[in-house]
Amino acid sequence: MSKRVVLDTKGSRKTVGRPCRSKKKRPINRYLMENEEASTSTSAKKLKSSETVNFDVNASFGYRLINFVSVFSAISEVVKCKECGGDINFTETSVRGLGFKLKVNCAKCEPVLINSCPPIGGKAYDVNRRLVFAFRLLRIGLAGIEKFCGIMDLPKPIFHSFYDKVVNDIHIATKTICELSMKTAVEESKKLEKAEELTVSGDGTWLKRGYCSLLGISTLISFYSGKVLDLIVKCSYCKTCEFWKNFEGTEEYDEWENKHSDKCSANHNGSAGKMEVDSIVEMFKRSETLYNVRYGNYVGDGDSKTYKGIVDSNPYQNLFVRKKECIGHVQKRMGTQLRKVKKDNPGIGGRGKLTAKLIDELTVYYGLAIRRSINTSVETMKNAIWATYYHKISTDEKPQHNNCPSGEDTWCSYQKAKASGTLDSYKHKNPIPVVVQKVIKPVYDRLTDTDLLERCLEGYTQNNNESLNAVIWSMAPKVHYSGAKIVEIASYIAASIFNDGYTSVLKIMQLLNLEIGLSTLKFSENLVSQRIFIANIRAQQETKEARKLKRAAQKEAEDITATIEDLMHGPGIAD
Repeated sequence: MSKRVVLDTKGSRKTVGRPCRSKKKRPINRYLMENEEASTSTSAKKLKSSETVNFDVNASFGYRLINFVSVFSAISEVVKCKECGGDINFTETSVRGLGFKLKVNCAKCEPVLINSCPPIGGKAYDVNRRLVFAFRLLRIGLAGIEKFCGIMDLPKPIFHSFYDKVVNDIHIATKTICELSMKTAVEESKKLEKAEELTVSGDGTWLKRGYCSLLGISTLISFYSGKVLDLIVKCSYCKTCEFWKNFEGTEEYDEWENKHSDKCSANHNGSAGKMEVDSIVEMFKRSETLYNVRYGNYVGDGDSKTYKGIVDSNPYQNLFVRKKECIGHVQKRMGTQLRKVKKDNPGIGGRGKLTAKLIDELTVYYGLAIRRSINTSVETMKNAIWATYYHKISTDEKPQHNNCPSGEDTWCSYQKAKASGTLDSYKHKNPIPVVVQKVIKPVYDRLTDTDLLERCLEGYTQNNNESLNAVIWSMAPKVHYSGAKIVEIASYIAASIFNDGYTSVLKIMQLLNLEIGLSTLKFSENLVSQRIFIANIRAQQETKEARKLKRAAQKEAEDITATIEDLMHGPGIAD
């Protein structure tokens, strides 16, 4: 979390914060005090563990949009030259983008030049670099900046060549801050695991679906700290190479190739699907060089050949990397296989049979059985899964609840009635039809395999990787094409924010030599608070249950719609 440090002028520290009137708050009862920590979200825990960072904040700095002519014409009418008392007027000169020098003109005296904003490196204007960085955070490039300036009747922004230079500076700054953040995250993870062999979850994400993407991002996240430890962006296309391909075999081409090799954005040969495998293997191989650690456990989704690639590459001597399953993806397999069974067996779908709602229920019950059996035994987990199956096929004539948990607080309504002494009046709901039972039981046989459940016992997930992927693509949307450098910038910013909150953006701004004013600091603090608040709300059990009910209602609506559509399409209906 950032600590506010307010400066009257740049470089002179004066006071820490401004006094605030304390608000009357409702006393927190013991339940709320206990519940606050218990329901704390992952975001809150991560941000609480982040180191405190001090920022030099210039209290006198800030931008305002004004109408130049009307404002300075009015000022000309009420002020005089300090030297001779004559009339003055204001014009602009040295205009570059949104930056300029304000020229104070007097008929008798030498003109005075005033920078419209702080200069960077003596010549560059702060506002131009800030504008590009701000719009980059908003997922907008130069074309969008030009449109904004045109609509706002602002001067034409910077030229494309300067824009590329600023983007390059942003790339360097974001990469530097991200690498520092990941290095700190590794040290934090080592302390949490108290070992040099870390447990990491890995995942890949692509700019386009269907394994035809030219860009892919792979990340490794510590399971225990929930922070990004390493990331790689792979690209199989270079626009400059495409252009120079037409001149291959010429002296100009050879000269260009020698200069371009270090700048080429294409760093991958092969299919898009292989990007994840190559990236994860590369990150495993460089872990000792970068951080002096080894990754001993790998949490994967089982959807790719990544783990096989790690084992085949043998990144560490005398250490076999162990595979752990993401229980979220294992749960998804149930839904995927049940939908396949429904597709392959016409007639078992529809009302009262294998509906989308029932598939969703069985999938959720399968996942809950795994989660409730974490850190027990394979046999316990297997019994818990089969309990959900037999519970759904039970009837009044043949109840099958032996594996269901007993007691009044159990999820099983039959066992609950038994514990409360109301079993005589208990009635079973309609069971899964026998025709459906026959085709879904083999799915349960496959998904209760001993080797599979052994890898689920510790309850690992890739939830953090999925969350990070969403943050990355929110900064480089898939609906627009983005080059490798833009995707890398988005990845570095996303990983830094994911690890340390929005204070990472302030660090990047400092590295870009951009002034930080009170408005920027307040905005950053508000975003951090907002992120924790929203994450905590989503982590509460009540909101989780509400989302489950909403999904179930949507599935039921889909089934009704599908049934109606089936009635509207058939032989002879148009006759």
